[in-house]
Amino acid sequence: MSQDSHGPKPVTIIVNARPHTWEAKEITYEQVVDLAYPGQPPNDQDTYTVRYSRGHDGHGTGSLTAGHSVRVKKGMVFDVYRTSRS
Repeated sequence: MSQDSHGPKPVTIIVNARPHTWEAKEITYEQVVDLAYPGQPPNDQDTYTVRYSRGHDGHGTGSLTAGHSVRVKKGMVFDVYRTSRS
């Protein structure tokens, strides 16, 4: 049992074309949205679509929805689209 006692190594992920250092094994939908739109809490008018690519084998591409998370890996790309209802 040779678990690294220091936790996961930080990796660089790309969110809306901007690099971010991430230190956890997983990232949640809410965390990705916060990286994409810092300081803009979700509200009833806005919905966010989160798509990712370059993820782990078998889960290389996909969507992330509210309340869910995905394992991160170095160079993983997240695209966050905000849609406002008028």
